[in-house]
Amino acid sequence: MTFRKRLFSFVLALLVAVGATAQDATYKITSKGLIKSVENTDGTKEEYNIISPILVFKSKYELSTEDWDSKFSVRHATLGLKGTASKVFSYCFHVDFCTENKITVLDLFATIKPIERLSFTVGQQYHPLFNTWTVAPNAVDYVNRPFLGKYFLANRDIGVSAKYALKQNGFPISFEFGVFNGSGMSNPVWRKSLATGGRIEFGTVKEGFRASAKYYSLKNAENKRELYWGADLRYAADDFKIEAECLTKNMDEQTLTATYLQGLYRIHSNSKALKSVEPLLRWDVMGYDIIDRGAGANRLTAGFNFVMNTALTSILRINYEQYFNNSMDMSVLFKDPHYNQNKLSLEYLLFF
Repeated sequence: MTFRKRLFSFVLALLVAVGATAQDATYKITSKGLIKSVENTDGTKEEYNIISPILVFKSKYELSTEDWDSKFSVRHATLGLKGTASKVFSYCFHVDFCTENKITVLDLFATIKPIERLSFTVGQQYHPLFNTWTVAPNAVDYVNRPFLGKYFLANRDIGVSAKYALKQNGFPISFEFGVFNGSGMSNPVWRKSLATGGRIEFGTVKEGFRASAKYYSLKNAENKRELYWGADLRYAADDFKIEAECLTKNMDEQTLTATYLQGLYRIHSNSKALKSVEPLLRWDVMGYDIIDRGAGANRLTAGFNFVMNTALTSILRINYEQYFNNSMDMSVLFKDPHYNQNKLSLEYLLFF
């Protein structure tokens, strides 16, 4: 199916879903998008953010401090829509305009919630292996993703997933399981064996302690089994967060492992132009058979985020990456020698 046909089909389905509940509803446009208010028979009101825009623009300048090569790039230029049409139906449509000079569909899914604790998501989506703060451009706090968010696997696939909240109050516990093509993003090919992935999650991302364990299993184009598994820990407060994660890939009697530890502290500003300053520090490691052979690459990243006081979220980032390498050959992953060179990076991020 072509991009235009997919877009038309999705917009048509969205209009049908919105129109189905439009009889007793009122609408208003706010800074969050189009809000639908519904009055119930008992006099109570419910509000749904049925159309909310997605905008992410990310441009950066990189300077290698080893050979003094440099470049400018636009890493992300994405637009989309998301929303909740009712208690039962929500959706997301999200495209990138700068993926190798072509339009690429990132998210294209609908979520159905038949009962309060259970939901099903159908379409192209993040699979359960990754956290948003390691792969999503508006959630990653650094100029570059950690090793495990970049070099392991495409972070989206096409399929169906289910999520069930075992416990919602106090300390939440949820389960997630999905079945996917296993061929990656925007690549719906015929496969003899589908990929499966799952996660168990404790706590919430926004505040307090959160932990998860996850796996993803697939057969690649050579019909060889790849098994990914990992775990993460996170603690977030109002102005501070710390995160750690480990991810492992087993294939052909060889194991690729990556791990990171990172933290951020927020310092508020009284300036009209500057909302806050965020010092941050990350250490991440990656290598093959890392316990026996040691790290193939390890990196220390330090920097500052300057969060502007604007209507849209606007951030200027300054990062310096110091690499500490051993003799392990990592050229299969680091296809450009600049990938694992010491570098200074400046980035501007704008998102809604």
